[in-house]
Amino acid sequence: MRRTPQAVEGEKRKLPLFKTEEAKGKVAFSLFSSSILVGICLIWAYRLSNLPTAGDRGRWLWIGMFFAELGFGFYWILTQALRWNLVRYYPLKFNLSQSSCKLPGVDIFVCTADPTMEPPTLVINTILSAMSLNHPTEKLSVYLSDDGGSQLTFYALLEASRFSKLWIPFCKKFNVEPRSPDAYFIHNFDLHEHTADAQQRLFIKEQYEGMIKRIEAVINKGGVPEELMNQHKGFSEWDSNVTKQNHQPIVQIIIDGRDTNAVDSDGCRLPTLVYMAREKRPDCLHHFKAGAMNALIRVSSEISNSAIILNLDCDMYANNADSIKEALCFFMDEERGHQLSFVQHPQKFNNITKNDLYGNSSPVLHKVELPGIGGYGSALYCGTGCFHRRKSLCGTKYSEEHKRLWNSETRKDDNRTVHELEEASKVLASCGFEKGTQWGKEMGLIYGCPVEDVVTGLAIQCRGWKSVYYNPDNTAFIGVAPPTLDMALVQFTRWSDGLFQIFLSKYCPFIYGYYKIKLGAQMGYCVYLLWAPSSLPLLYYAIALPFSLFRGIPLFPDIRSRWFIPFAYVFVSKNIYSLAEALIFGSTFKAWWNLQRMWVHRRTTSFFFAFIDCIVRQLGLSQTTFTVTAKVVTDDVSKMYQQEIMDFGSTSIMFTVISTLAMLNLFSLIGVVVKVFMGGLECKDMEKLVSQVVLCGLMVTVNGPVYEALFVRKDKGSMPGSVMFKSIVLASYGNQLPGVDIFVCTADPVIEPPMMVINTVLSVMAYDYPPEKLSVYLSDDAGSQLTFYALLEASQFAKYWIPFCKKFNVEPRSPAAYLDSISISDDSKQPKELATINKLYEDMKNQVENVAKLGRLPEVHLRHKGFSEWDSYSSRHDHDTILQILIDGKDPNAKDSEGCVLPTLVYVAREKRQQYFHNFKAGAMNALIRVSSAISNGQIVLNVDCDMYSNNSLAVRDALCFFMDEKKGHEIAYVQFPQNFDNITKNELYSSSLRVISQVEFHGLDGYGGPLYIGTGCFHRRDTLCGRQFSREIHNEFKIDIPRDREREETTAVLEEKSKVLASCTYENNTEWGKEMGLKYGCPVEDVITGLSIQCRGWKSVYYNPERKAFLGVAPTTLAQILVQHKRWSEGDFQILLSKYSPAWFANGKISLGLQLGYCCYCLWATNCLAVLYYSIVPSLYLLRGIPLFPELSSPWFFPFAYVVISNYMYSLAEYLWNGGTVLGWWNDQRIWLYKRTSSYLLGFIDIIAKSLGLHSDSTFVITAKVSKQEVYRRYVKEIMEFGDSTPMFTALATIALINLVCLIGLMKKAIVNEGIPIIYETMLLQFVLCAILVLINWPLYQGLFFRKDNGKMPNYIAIKSIMKIGFLVFVAVALLAFLCSLNAVYGIRFVIDREECFSHDVKYEGDTIHVSFVVIKADSTWHNSHEGVDLVVKGPTGDQIQDYRDKISEKFEFVAHQKGIHRFCFSNKSPYYETVDFDVHESHFTYYDQHAKDEHFNPLLEQISKLEEALYNIQFEQHWLEAQTERQAIVNEAMSKRAVHKAFYESAALIGASVLQVYLLRRLFERKLGMSRV
Repeated sequence: MRRTPQAVEGEKRKLPLFKTEEAKGKVAFSLFSSSILVGICLIWAYRLSNLPTAGDRGRWLWIGMFFAELGFGFYWILTQALRWNLVRYYPLKFNLSQSSCKLPGVDIFVCTADPTMEPPTLVINTILSAMSLNHPTEKLSVYLSDDGGSQLTFYALLEASRFSKLWIPFCKKFNVEPRSPDAYFIHNFDLHEHTADAQQRLFIKEQYEGMIKRIEAVINKGGVPEELMNQHKGFSEWDSNVTKQNHQPIVQIIIDGRDTNAVDSDGCRLPTLVYMAREKRPDCLHHFKAGAMNALIRVSSEISNSAIILNLDCDMYANNADSIKEALCFFMDEERGHQLSFVQHPQKFNNITKNDLYGNSSPVLHKVELPGIGGYGSALYCGTGCFHRRKSLCGTKYSEEHKRLWNSETRKDDNRTVHELEEASKVLASCGFEKGTQWGKEMGLIYGCPVEDVVTGLAIQCRGWKSVYYNPDNTAFIGVAPPTLDMALVQFTRWSDGLFQIFLSKYCPFIYGYYKIKLGAQMGYCVYLLWAPSSLPLLYYAIALPFSLFRGIPLFPDIRSRWFIPFAYVFVSKNIYSLAEALIFGSTFKAWWNLQRMWVHRRTTSFFFAFIDCIVRQLGLSQTTFTVTAKVVTDDVSKMYQQEIMDFGSTSIMFTVISTLAMLNLFSLIGVVVKVFMGGLECKDMEKLVSQVVLCGLMVTVNGPVYEALFVRKDKGSMPGSVMFKSIVLASYGNQLPGVDIFVCTADPVIEPPMMVINTVLSVMAYDYPPEKLSVYLSDDAGSQLTFYALLEASQFAKYWIPFCKKFNVEPRSPAAYLDSISISDDSKQPKELATINKLYEDMKNQVENVAKLGRLPEVHLRHKGFSEWDSYSSRHDHDTILQILIDGKDPNAKDSEGCVLPTLVYVAREKRQQYFHNFKAGAMNALIRVSSAISNGQIVLNVDCDMYSNNSLAVRDALCFFMDEKKGHEIAYVQFPQNFDNITKNELYSSSLRVISQVEFHGLDGYGGPLYIGTGCFHRRDTLCGRQFSREIHNEFKIDIPRDREREETTAVLEEKSKVLASCTYENNTEWGKEMGLKYGCPVEDVITGLSIQCRGWKSVYYNPERKAFLGVAPTTLAQILVQHKRWSEGDFQILLSKYSPAWFANGKISLGLQLGYCCYCLWATNCLAVLYYSIVPSLYLLRGIPLFPELSSPWFFPFAYVVISNYMYSLAEYLWNGGTVLGWWNDQRIWLYKRTSSYLLGFIDIIAKSLGLHSDSTFVITAKVSKQEVYRRYVKEIMEFGDSTPMFTALATIALINLVCLIGLMKKAIVNEGIPIIYETMLLQFVLCAILVLINWPLYQGLFFRKDNGKMPNYIAIKSIMKIGFLVFVAVALLAFLCSLNAVYGIRFVIDREECFSHDVKYEGDTIHVSFVVIKADSTWHNSHEGVDLVVKGPTGDQIQDYRDKISEKFEFVAHQKGIHRFCFSNKSPYYETVDFDVHESHFTYYDQHAKDEHFNPLLEQISKLEEALYNIQFEQHWLEAQTERQAIVNEAMSKRAVHKAFYESAALIGASVLQVYLLRRLFERKLGMSRV
């Protein structure tokens, strides 16, 4: 019978397109798994039946073991579901070719997110492989989603589109496999054959390499050159405002498959190629990869609308050209194809080592477990290598109607232009499109989960669809496996976190999938969803077993007990089955062992951290984050990976956990072995511990590579020292490391530039210390928006800088210092991350410096809420408290680029008001102490100056070694590091390093109980700063005192508001802050006096000067800066000596005598100036007069002088050289000491004496400039002294130098003329040598005075003043007498006021300065009156009020008279009593007469004389005011004395009366007693 054409077509359509095959041996496996189940039940029974009674040792350990084994058992039961229904699928491609059905269109989605971690060359290889798949090109469209919005990726895609015209026909002509150009050309083809095919392959390879070179050249430049951007319209989408997180939607159809001109080199049509960067805005959630995929679904529906969608990761290139055909065999099958939603391919890798070092390939996973869950029709969607039915992704529920829809689902064709399609598609990729829709809920990929793929697949299956897991022999897609342990663990952290999140959500398979998918599928899903909690039993085993073993507590049955059998059977049989399963499916024994190691590492780190993160997120304390896995590594790392050497080169917290557990098990095993050999364990006790010894030994064996990295290896992959330290400490101390708060202080954004400040902040944020215990506070006493903006930028940069530092063990950790110390090049040996970090830093630097140059912040930068704090800002001296927590270390979302926790970062600008004294740096430090106590409350406080960056990342560890020492740590209040500088010249021009002080003298102080606290680079115990007295009871308290946690419900905003109160002006009123708590006020060297008071409370300190300097700062680069700095230091130290805190009497009996003397060495710096000044002037003047002051050369008394001088300076030179200095450096040191003593210390001495006498104002604080002009810095580097500043100290130096020069020249002239050289040699040799040395040491000063022509020379007027002070002393004296005679009178009057008195003063000249003072001498009241004091109102000639003072007892002020004429001074008395007032008025006016003399040197002289005149006026005025004050004080003292006498008289009378009464009562009492006894 002949068949009709319709019948033939029907048979073709009914041909099966795939077949299934079930695994064999189900019965045997069921029996085996049943026996294991029985063994597990017996283990549970043993635990319950042998539970130790209450009070028995190890009871809680035993209970913990029961729950751990309960968890192991239930999890094992879940894993069996994956092996109950193992099914494999096979497509029948031949039948597909016989089918009459039309092939559907296929849209391929490739997603990338970061051009650094996912290089554009990697991305375009995946794109090219997808474009060349075997499928009709008119039905193939490739879409690239670039979440990085990068010009570099777009440019690479343009280059790929051009190369595809050669590559696609080449692939199809030669049936190339794989279809990634890079993977294909790696194979060693003989391209030098002289055949046509070989020549064509060589040509294609050359074209490919040319393309790669062009792309890499653009990447190395960091941007696309303008000439290339002009070649395509798409680059116009990138303007100056486009950033990775803030840009408009970008859609560019690079190849339009509809265009008949879009053909390859053979004239065949090209697939459609589209670039998409969806819109990003900072205020909109973008939902990571799920959001990108949903945008692609919508955009592709507008352009191609293919029925099938394939999504690939950007590193997963196509390895099998027929993969689309094979997938279509499943979808287009007549019987079952309409049921399928997606076909999942395995995730395979091309860089797997022979023994699979990091367990990435997992053959059992791909050949057993995933096919096992696929056997239930519920294969997992794994996020890449997956073919989808578009309708199922868009939320459509399964229906039988889908059976005949292939022919009706056609490609979307319209007549719109490319531009119209692009504009229409942009709307679909905008941020606002999804608002009010079901996208991310019921449509597309589901939002809110790190593993959006798995939860989406589960939701699709619960809508009735089925899925297939297909593992072909010829792998369809191949990617790049993580080549480092850190990357592998981070990747599993994200996966397990997301999977556990699904289990805890409404999508839990047991709830959401109930009656929607099979029970086996539900259990199979839970195997992966419970990865995170499966960490808890293993972690408990890893900790409890070594602990109990070391303590000798048995947790398993005796080996002779029957209960031992189930434990041994389950353990041995399970592991043997696991090994056999791995070997059957192509693995090796070593690969299986590596996989067991990796499961241990994953469960104790990745899964555990994921469990914690997920629980925290469920409590609403964090949000979902997404970490992109890096696809590139350095050559060193790649080489270690290929050699199967584990890489532990980063400082990830996961490595700390791994090494801690490894050390814990090693310590326990060694401890038991030692006990056995020492006889501490008997044989019967050892039999009970055999199981624990075996398990602990296995853990030690598994961790073999960890011990190698800790102790043996020296390469870059070895375990960092910080990790080793933390591991040993954690294994020894547990979680007892203290929190550390770091204080950085700045006060002026001009003198201390923001870039310098944030480099210091970044360096301390990157310390090798648990970041959750590290907090950094920046105190900005200028309250500058510029500094806050710079810190805000630094907080973003820190997310990349900190992991970079820890990964590559960077030193120093200041970005500027590190990047300046190396050269950035294209060298392949340099890590690729280095170029990225350098670019990020340069971008941040340019932004900050541009804003600093502008002097204000543009509106675009003011989006952070913190800038609203400046709304009420008036000036740097008048503003509210500004406090912003930029990074909250307790926020789980505060992660760096590798997913690790970031340190806390806080900006503080304490409240400033003009009526309150703010106490300079001491006030800022005290505010930080209080604010930090509310936020982090670290037990250790480190304070550093804003220019002192961290040069040693292990400095915290070094300091803790002192604090945490068992014997002496409790005695230590602070650990002081030296103040070192990175800009010291070879011969230390200004002796800024203080070499002998830092390397000898401070160590000497250390021998007496501790050095001075010098204000920076110092680690403090917090409670000592807060005034705590030392007590022996503090022993071991340090380790127990765990920093208190904030309340969980307390938000950052609430905490900020609460902390602002602590930084207010009024908080310290009526408290002990600045006295007994915190840093002490009222002294320019608040650090020294605070350290002294701490030591006087019984504490000790430590001076630690490590070989690698802990901190490096910026030394002063001019002589003026160094002299001003030492003036402040010497002034403050001398003030301490004269105060109640003097080490001479306050510290007597509280610290050792040696330490008292050591303090006095520095406190007497100022007074030391007198002797040096005398020696610098008088001997030289007497030398000129021919008067000897020292013994003659022939006298025996000459030798003590000569010996002391020579031996002292020889020892000084030897000491300096011994400590690493140079001879010229020592000579410079002597010169600077001379300059300091004759200028800085002299002025400091005068200031303190004047202040002590009440002739000087309050303390001031001069900030040392941290930057200098380029010209000045060049002279500093050349070691040319800088005299270009105008300072009176230079006048003093020049005067002394010229006195010695004139005396020496005069003496030489006399000696030569009178032939008196022998006489001078005999009688005045020491004077001559002293004068000559002073002339030699001042040689740079003479150069600055007479020879130099640059801007660093001595200013002319200083030279003139110095010469005039020598040559015109007589003239000055006469002039002074003349001016003293012409001084304006100081008007003074004393009067008694009842209610009101007014006085007038006629001001003769406009602009004169009027000095006014008054003192209430006495009030005629009989006792204290609360209204004592008067009011004063000053009015000008026109009646306008100039000054107004209320209720003042005394006042002294001045004002400038803007008008000449009568000024009225009216006093008012509010008290009911008469008051006597002393009132002074003084008008300052200097008349300058134009001189016709031509000598220009007189002008500076007259200027100085006028200043002297004004000073004399002021002295007379001050004297009058002081006399009135003294008289008032005398009256008050007399009144107080009278009251004291009266009080004493009345008290004495009362005592006498009480005594008389007492005698009388006692007498009566005894008389009564005596009378009773007689009766």
